[in-house]
Amino acid sequence: MRSLLLLFMALLSLAIVERASSQILMTEDFNYTAGDSLGAHGWVSFSGGNTNVLNVATPGLIFSGYPQSNIGNSALVQRTGQDAYKQFAGVGDSTGNVYVSFMLRVDSTAAAGDYFFALLPDNSTSNYTGRFYAKDTTGGFRLGIAKATSPLVYANPIYTYGTTYVVIIKYTFVDGTNNDEVSLFVYSGAIPGSEPAPLVGPVTQAIGDASNIRRVALRQGSAANAPVVLIDGIRVFKTWGNLVGITPITQVAENFSLSQNYPNPFNPSTKINFSVPERSFVTLKVYDMLGKEVMELVNSDYSTGTYSVDMNAKGLSSGMYVYSIEARTESGNIFKDTKKLTLVK
Repeated sequence: MRSLLLLFMALLSLAIVERASSQILMTEDFNYTAGDSLGAHGWVSFSGGNTNVLNVATPGLIFSGYPQSNIGNSALVQRTGQDAYKQFAGVGDSTGNVYVSFMLRVDSTAAAGDYFFALLPDNSTSNYTGRFYAKDTTGGFRLGIAKATSPLVYANPIYTYGTTYVVIIKYTFVDGTNNDEVSLFVYSGAIPGSEPAPLVGPVTQAIGDASNIRRVALRQGSAANAPVVLIDGIRVFKTWGNLVGITPITQVAENFSLSQNYPNPFNPSTKINFSVPERSFVTLKVYDMLGKEVMELVNSDYSTGTYSVDMNAKGLSSGMYVYSIEARTESGNIFKDTKKLTLVK
């Protein structure tokens, strides 16, 4: 009987992991030869023809803790010319939330601003939603979002040209007509392990509900207003955990634990599991053998359960590292543990 119960729990855990993995709808790392047109790699041109064709560019972008950091090259989005979309497999999603994240470096833009990234349904090349804007301001630039045309809401922070940020756009399907919502998150440091309040939004408009979300679009706007940007590591997914590479395995845990990473040795990716028996604030960090922090994998609240963390060490050198967890419960209990891992390239 106990064996059957253990088998059932194992199969249930596997099903949860597989279901969570299936919620990553698309990834795009631009891992192609610099100078190639995006059209040669699954992107579909729908406006602008052969004017200022969207191309693969260098460098690829790097952002510590982002699962698609430092893979391949990037896409250069400029002013006036070709617009293109990439469609993800399956049917267009029309329930719950759809998130899209990417790394962004803005090199220049204009005071009026314009949008250069958006979402599309599978039956339209004009019903842009989740329109993402950049505009110049004193001391840097600002980022904003609109569901369709207005209201266009800009975030208050002033961002720095030439710096890589992670952007997350969230589209929420709401029952009814013309009341779907979009939200914006922008990070320059650690990405929270669980979803926080958005930087902007939810923003809505009484027009423009998408029939579904199935395409991401790059748009090269007017010469007077559009930005010049690099975009890399596009990821379309259904839950926040799909962004940070943290997947819930079970909602039950009897004890605190930190597992040995698997595989080990590894190159360049491995998984680390941890368990918390009650709600805890968890940090999981990786250090080199001199004690210097090289990566932060987890930094957020987690409810009772066991979680699997993806670690991509592509940007690290071969060698031995240590990873350390600290979990603080709401009742004041503290759990700490440290283990070694080996990266072989």
